[in-house]
Amino acid sequence: MAEAHDYGAEVAELLNDYEILRVLRHFQVARVDYAKNVTRYTEIPQERVRRHIERLREMGLLDIYRNTSIKRTEAKLKKSAEVHKHHTYFMINRKGELALKSITPKAYAMHLSPEELALLCRREDRVVSAGATGHLVSMGLVDRELGLTDLGTQVLDAARRMHLVRCEGQRTQL
Repeated sequence: MAEAHDYGAEVAELLNDYEILRVLRHFQVARVDYAKNVTRYTEIPQERVRRHIERLREMGLLDIYRNTSIKRTEAKLKKSAEVHKHHTYFMINRKGELALKSITPKAYAMHLSPEELALLCRREDRVVSAGATGHLVSMGLVDRELGLTDLGTQVLDAARRMHLVRCEGQRTQL
């Protein structure tokens, strides 16, 4: 069984790239799927989905599904009861499941630098430091308009509870 220290680097990579994390989360729901279908559900371009799937395989979080047919009990998002494979299918493995379990708002808060946590406090600071905010955007904590996402709000709340950041007595501006 994989322990937390066995996949710390993988978790760090997932925390840093919200798009690859979305692909892995899709597999958590779907169980078994192929790249084109992942694109349909995540709306991430297919070429990037393919790269993310390959990277997740390199990280040891996804495996190729080897059976010749797929039942709906195995692939939760399949519409028919059973289909024969026409694509290369992938499935999340135990290591992938454990990595996803460890990705929490608290994990994000521990992963961010004090400067990045401070940027979550005030929108004005994010606008002034737009270059430094790019990492927060790629992590899915800040949207393209530099407002906090729901995940960003959860991370900021976790960081406050853990006393990792103080927002200088001002209300957080989303």
